[in-house]
Amino acid sequence: MPLKLTLKPNEKVLIGTSVIANGPNKTEFVVLNRVPVVRQKDIITEEDADTIAKKLYVTILNMYINPAQEKDYHGIYFLLMRQMILMPIDAKAIDMMVEMSQRILEGDHYRALKLCRQLIKLETEALKNVEG
Repeated sequence: MPLKLTLKPNEKVLIGTSVIANGPNKTEFVVLNRVPVVRQKDIITEEDADTIAKKLYVTILNMYINPAQEKDYHGIYFLLMRQMILMPIDAKAIDMMVEMSQRILEGDHYRALKLCRQLIKLETEALKNVEG
């Protein structure tokens, strides 16, 4: 199924392993084949990954954009998952982690990324509760 993208002026998007930068005008185009697509706003860099959940996100992102090297990230993923379980998180976060892992096993890394975004929010709340 084709994916229609509308890019804002100067917005970037990752398509496959290529970064596409839009010019000064809004642009619409269609991606006709199945390839990883991630908008600039949905990218967390390794430098910005300052929590366990954000590191999980970066790991899943690497699996998504580098399917040939996906297995190289499994060890990191499971290590981070163990660290996440040791955090003061609720059952909802555990359920989310289980579903995230299931999506990865199914090859649906995009949905795993969406779940991980929610996990980042739960982690932020848990860390605030511990600090406050």
